[in-house]
Amino acid sequence: MKSATGNIKTAWVMALAILHASQGMAEPVVIFDTGKTQSLAAYLPAIKPPTQTAFTAQTTAASLNAERLPILSHSLPMTTPELTPGNVALKTLSIPYLERPVFIIGADALSLQWIQRHRERLDTLHAVGWVVNVENAEQLAQLKQQAAPLELVALSGSELAQQFGLSHYPVLISSARMEQ
Repeated sequence: MKSATGNIKTAWVMALAILHASQGMAEPVVIFDTGKTQSLAAYLPAIKPPTQTAFTAQTTAASLNAERLPILSHSLPMTTPELTPGNVALKTLSIPYLERPVFIIGADALSLQWIQRHRERLDTLHAVGWVVNVENAEQLAQLKQQAAPLELVALSGSELAQQFGLSHYPVLISSARMEQ
């Protein structure tokens, strides 16, 4: 049986791997090709073939987020019944392996107000946003527009709620503390 720290570390490593994988701009390196490679397009209908083979200097974060929105839409609605909008008490943490702070929000009025108040600080920290409660692609697009230039992904927060004893959001989790 894993320890609570091991579970937290595993959850964070997996989440950060997903976030970093979704940002990859380099082409894959082929190590071995049997000649029988098949496209994933048939298995992942939400993914459209790329229209350009390389990113240009004119490519912006906003356009990349807009291109990714249809891909993320197949995972919506995203709900985390354990988490609701509300107050979160300051808590000291020790997560030295957390490279980037993470903030948790939903598509609700409290989260929108919180983003507007803290956007500059979150951007300075290079924090990544987890949208744990969002009904549809329109809500996610609106949230991304209001949070720009912050990076947002729709993910379940069930594991985080359990690991950190959270029941409310919005919240910022860094290597040293959890705060609202």
